[in-house]
Amino acid sequence: MEKYVVVAEKPSVARNLRRFFEYIHVDAIVSSTRGHVMNIDFPKELEWGNVDPSRLFESVDKITFIVRDRRVFRELVNLFKRNLNRVLVIATDNDSEGELIGYEILKIYRDATGKDGRYYRMRFNSLDFRELKRSWLNKEVGLSWNLVNKALFRAYFDLVTGAAFTRLFTEEARKFKRVRLISWGSCQTPTLYFVVDRERARKSFKREKYWYIDVLFEYNGKMFHAKTINFKDGRYAKELYKIISGSKYGVVSNYHAEKFVDKRPLPLMTDYMLRDLTKITGKGSAYILNVAEELYSRGYISYPRTETDKYPKDFDFNYPLQAVLKSFLSDSIALYIRPTPNPRQGRHDDKAHPPIYPIKPYPGEDSIYRVVWEYIARRYVANVYSEDAFGFRQKIEILVEDIPIYANGFYYGKYGFYKVYNYFMPKESPLPRLSVGDKLLIKEVDLKIGYTKPPDRLSEADLLLLMEKNGIGTDATRALYPRLIIDRNYAAKQRGRFIPTILGMKFIEALEGIDKRLVTPDTRRYVEDLMNKVGEGKVSLDEALNISLNEYKKLFIEALHKKDVITQHLYEGLSNES
Repeated sequence: MEKYVVVAEKPSVARNLRRFFEYIHVDAIVSSTRGHVMNIDFPKELEWGNVDPSRLFESVDKITFIVRDRRVFRELVNLFKRNLNRVLVIATDNDSEGELIGYEILKIYRDATGKDGRYYRMRFNSLDFRELKRSWLNKEVGLSWNLVNKALFRAYFDLVTGAAFTRLFTEEARKFKRVRLISWGSCQTPTLYFVVDRERARKSFKREKYWYIDVLFEYNGKMFHAKTINFKDGRYAKELYKIISGSKYGVVSNYHAEKFVDKRPLPLMTDYMLRDLTKITGKGSAYILNVAEELYSRGYISYPRTETDKYPKDFDFNYPLQAVLKSFLSDSIALYIRPTPNPRQGRHDDKAHPPIYPIKPYPGEDSIYRVVWEYIARRYVANVYSEDAFGFRQKIEILVEDIPIYANGFYYGKYGFYKVYNYFMPKESPLPRLSVGDKLLIKEVDLKIGYTKPPDRLSEADLLLLMEKNGIGTDATRALYPRLIIDRNYAAKQRGRFIPTILGMKFIEALEGIDKRLVTPDTRRYVEDLMNKVGEGKVSLDEALNISLNEYKKLFIEALHKKDVITQHLYEGLSNES
């Protein structure tokens, strides 16, 4: 019987795997990393100050792996040397970063043992023993080299471009001020650009004054408000106000109630989860993702990094449902569960993971972990075992002395999934059900003044949606960048909204003065597309790096020719820093 040495990506996952192998009576020693064991970096001769940054674009072949976590590295080397008779099993997360960590583990294993033979790869989407058993019985021989190359492409590209541009901008800034770093990245900079672009829209907005007339009507003892359109001419609005104020009644000239349907939420993927939970909790997306990963590591939910919002045909819907029904949620939602599953399916499928769903009941203690688990559980039931909601949108036109006045409202005819998932349920505003010709008593008339408003600053949910729509980052990385632009002092967050700092504004202006492609999302989207093609085996790693780095080298040369633009804007930004 074969013996194994199994390496997971996190200690908590290793603990679950250890229990699993004991349960199925497999002789396995289980250990783990704590994420990446190694980093990539340039050798000493290419370090900051030793070389012109432009040379980095031709130095990919000189990039080397260096040990990042020395403690885990030593533990793995000793473990492998002590167990030469055991077969290696890589049990890292089932995505491209997990595959790269698996490659690091394999590299350490081969260097430590001198063995170059067979090894296995376990792929699983949850720590439920049924899923682990499926994974064990279907373990693969070897890593997916397409996924390894996809992760290496991202790592190499980000290192080369980030190092070259950051060195250039920092050196320009240091000519007039001591600064630690002026950081540029092909994902963080478009993220900042979205924030700056919204601030510009707000600053260029011209506020306009308007007038309107608000009327309180009564019909069969029920009161409701209606209003005229907005008027730019105050004198004209005052004339109409006098006419309406002198009237006792209005007459319904049009009444329409149109049926609408609120669809159930789609199966949960990472982007949806982060956008919703930043609104629900007020916490940052990076923090929420860490909480979700901890819930996964402890076996409460499935793998939380997924770009899939549709369930496979053979999915066992009852198993997650039982986790919900055995939880603290049972009493509040059991009455609203349909007898058979009928999920509303999305269109995204990353071919690696199912949507996020509950695995086992979460204990009742009050914490952010409970809030996140409850959201995942409620969304699962709403999607799979609930019905769509429907209601009616009401539109009323009322004439007072031939002056049209309007009211809009709505009410639900069936609450459907909102009974179990009411996080974003709109507040009803029902109007009386009227007929053309009905006479309404005027109770109050007010002439009101309003002002047009600029667009709101971006919330984190808004920013994540813009990043997703524009192809900036992946489900696994998007959560990093909103926090990063704050840490770099390019933006701040006030009342849940992003505001660019003066440095952030001037940095974007400097980049636009070189070439707008350094800030807009189009160029990075092209890089993300290339990265996906590497993962699909359609483009080789070397070819993708050659294409993308050549494109960014052209931008770098432009930056070198426009150093005066960089210097001027950075000077203005850093001189006015608060």
